[in-house]
Amino acid sequence: MGTDAPRLRRAWQRIRVSRDERGSLAIETLIMTTAAMSLVIVVVAAGRYVDGSAQANDAAYAAARAASLQSSEESAMTAGRQAAVDALSDRGKACQDISVSFAGSDISPGGQVVAEVECTVSLVDTGALGASLGLAPKRVFVERAVVAIETYRSEQ
Repeated sequence: MGTDAPRLRRAWQRIRVSRDERGSLAIETLIMTTAAMSLVIVVVAAGRYVDGSAQANDAAYAAARAASLQSSEESAMTAGRQAAVDALSDRGKACQDISVSFAGSDISPGGQVVAEVECTVSLVDTGALGASLGLAPKRVFVERAVVAIETYRSEQ
């Protein structure tokens, strides 16, 4: 039985297929880099979505609050639009192409101001990898805020 061991070892060496692993590190690195970049792009896009929604919400509230402090409808709309633009300029560049509307607002005492802000968040810089992950190049956020006007406020 002791004499069969070298013969079995030689037979096993002939049967065993030698594997050449040259170049496998480059392929593994490419796969891991692609996965890591995809993760980074998803995190950036998620951050932009959250930040864009928050900015639109803050701008809507600022517009409604500023409009509620005015006594005439025209001055309320002007003050509200300016407040929304100021709120977005203070927060950064996530929201672009802002649109402010006051449909359904009643500027009289005891009424309410309804401000709706629409802004666009651009994800163009996520590039082809973002598109292959299914990210739209632009996302439009629409946020509403309602502020009550005091019933017994003095007219100016």
